[in-house]
Amino acid sequence: MNIVSIVGSESTGKTTLAAELAVHFGGVWLPEYAREYLRSDRYYQDDLLAITLEQWNRECAFVKASPNIGLLDTDLVVIRVWWQEKFGHVPEMVDECLARQCDRLYLLTVPDIEWQFDPLRESRGDRERLHQIYIETLHALDFQWAEVSGLGEVRTNNARRAIVRHFGKVSSE
Repeated sequence: MNIVSIVGSESTGKTTLAAELAVHFGGVWLPEYAREYLRSDRYYQDDLLAITLEQWNRECAFVKASPNIGLLDTDLVVIRVWWQEKFGHVPEMVDECLARQCDRLYLLTVPDIEWQFDPLRESRGDRERLHQIYIETLHALDFQWAEVSGLGEVRTNNARRAIVRHFGKVSSE
């Protein structure tokens, strides 16, 4: 089982990349639950707690299904950064879950693509600062990760190469 989690600032192509990589490698991808749950950019700690728990439950079921390659269009690293940024703290259960998760490769998307409006997004002018927080978080958690940059096909190819470097030959490669 090869798990890849795509993380990074808003509007950096995480969803697009997850879908493209799943097709390329003949894998499956798990969408970000927050997009189903939220109806606007107004939410509270109870909302983020519900998102955290459901994202974790879905991820556990996804991993248990043992895909040859599974791509996560977010995971608890994103939610950890979100908690800290929005509410100034991270619930203990988030770090406990992160400590228990299966090994994976993180792809950190660089905010080098144009911002796309979305009513759920709230960090338009803050992507570079948040990118640095993701770097610090991935280092602090001692996770394996690679940055993914470039536009369009260049970005996708960079991600594919990072996956192959990490896992070796994967499915259709």
